[in-house]
Amino acid sequence: MKHATMRWLAAAVALAGIASASPAQAAPSDPPFGPIRMNATAYYGTLDVIARETLGLKAQFTTWDGHPVAGLPIQFTTTGERFPLCEATTDFGGWAECKNGPVPPPVSLANLLVNGYDAVWQGNRRFAPVSAHNNIGIG
Repeated sequence: MKHATMRWLAAAVALAGIASASPAQAAPSDPPFGPIRMNATAYYGTLDVIARETLGLKAQFTTWDGHPVAGLPIQFTTTGERFPLCEATTDFGGWAECKNGPVPPPVSLANLLVNGYDAVWQGNRRFAPVSAHNNIGIG
C-alpha cells in the first residue's frame, strides 16, 4: 500500500511539473473555438428632413449569453446603398448611439425612410461580425 501511494504521488508531481512548464498553459489571446458570437439590436431612429440629419440612431451589442460588449466601433449605414451615416463606440452597457448627425449628400432621404438603417460590427479575432436593422421615421 505504501509503495502504491508513493508511485501515485510521483506521478502527480510529474504531471504538475509538465502542466506548469507547458507553453499551452499561458493565457489564451483568442477564444478556443473561434470568434465569440454576438447579438445586436437596433432601435427606431428619426429623420429631420429640413435639417437633413438623423436623430437617435442606437443599437446594443451583447455576447450570445447577454453580456454587454464595450469598446466596439459600430458603423451606422444606410440599408441598400450602404453609405456611412455615422460611427459610434459601444459603452460599458454595450450601447452605441449617434444622437444626431448630418446625412451626407449622396444619401437619398427617400432610401432612409423606405429602407431604414443598419448598425454594423465588422468583426475581429475575438468577436464575430454582426449587424442589426431598423427603420427611420420623420421626426
